Amino acid sequence: MNTLCLPDHLTPLLMHIEPLLAAADQFQLGEPVSVGWSDSAVVNISRNGQALSVAFNALQQDVDFDIRDQWLAPYPSVSEVQQQVAANPSLVVCGLPTEQGCIDIWHHQGVARATYCHHAGSSEAQRAMLLVALALDFPLEDGVTLARAYARSYLESHTNGYGDIGWPTEPRLFPRALTANHPEAVELGWVERGRVLAPFSPVEADKLALYPVVDSARWVERLLDLGVKTVQLRIKDPNASALAEQIAQVVAVGRKDDAQVFVNDHWQLAIEHAAFGVHLGQEDLDTADLAAIQGAGLRLGLSTHGYYEILRAAEYHPSYIALGHIFPTTTKEMPSKPQGLNRLALYQKLIGSSYPTVAIGGIDLARAERVWRTGVSSVAVVRAVTEAEDPGEAVAAFARILIRPESGQGDADA
Repeated sequence: MNTLCLPDHLTPLLMHIEPLLAAADQFQLGEPVSVGWSDSAVVNISRNGQALSVAFNALQQDVDFDIRDQWLAPYPSVSEVQQQVAANPSLVVCGLPTEQGCIDIWHHQGVARATYCHHAGSSEAQRAMLLVALALDFPLEDGVTLARAYARSYLESHTNGYGDIGWPTEPRLFPRALTANHPEAVELGWVERGRVLAPFSPVEADKLALYPVVDSARWVERLLDLGVKTVQLRIKDPNASALAEQIAQVVAVGRKDDAQVFVNDHWQLAIEHAAFGVHLGQEDLDTADLAAIQGAGLRLGLSTHGYYEILRAAEYHPSYIALGHIFPTTTKEMPSKPQGLNRLALYQKLIGSSYPTVAIGGIDLARAERVWRTGVSSVAVVRAVTEAEDPGEAVAAFARILIRPESGQGDADA
């Protein structure tokens, strides 16, 4: 069991913490959390054997997270705080006031990341949600994102300051990720590389359902012959023999079969051979030339692993958003923990109909129906097809499960 120990001066947060933990238990979002008391001035959290210490505005130098969330005018500039957070992995800035709203900023691998919204919400609610998310082993970026959504939801729903609203799910109350593509980034003084982009071209929704991810042109061609209409070529090694030739081959067969063939990672070759689309990970957003990809007319799929990454992906207006990994998988080393079906359902609710979604990671035939019922647009599979005794029958079996609601033959509701 995880633990969350509060110092006495944070006792008022219990009015939010207890119902939030009850909601988390209901959604099965993590290990149970026991709430206790700490004799120190900081919050102590134990999650899956890892100890964390959190301080609010205490200027502590020996804590994991130093949260600054109380501000007096004159306020520091956004660019100044951005530099401070980039240089200090423990510094977390919440609710920094701006002329039009507030910014939350945290450290990520040597840079600062942020979300932005036009009203902050309740400060106690924000603190409570952040602590609950950390105790449930959400990454910091998701904790900060959820905290702002809950704070805004609480303020909107409880003008008298009492009551609970449960887990935040209303998309319009989530903040937006602050990227170079955000329309107010320059005005705010947020500094980030990249260019403003128009939305990427859409995918054809009627060709989404089963989405195999395979490691050779031979497999792509075989699956298209079986009637699959969306497939991804994922060759991990950039020095693989005949890489360019394989990409050229899948582009050609995709055109012949009127299919949506995506190339994973190798965006330069995808542009060179005029592929239908390219699939990128979150780390690629910092290095790939998205303007070149868009200028070449390619579709863009983006991987995500939680709340913040979904919001960040949405700022680039991709063709689809991939959600994963849902279950444990051995096909790729993952930067995150398995999300599970309940988190997947919450992510799908956040995205709604704004973008097609692809669930990926450890999905086999036995799990496919439960994944499909969360409302995702597509289910990505790897070994469930490539290691099947009869790949043709495996494709047919998935097709019998992944039926769209409008056909009147199924139900994709969560």
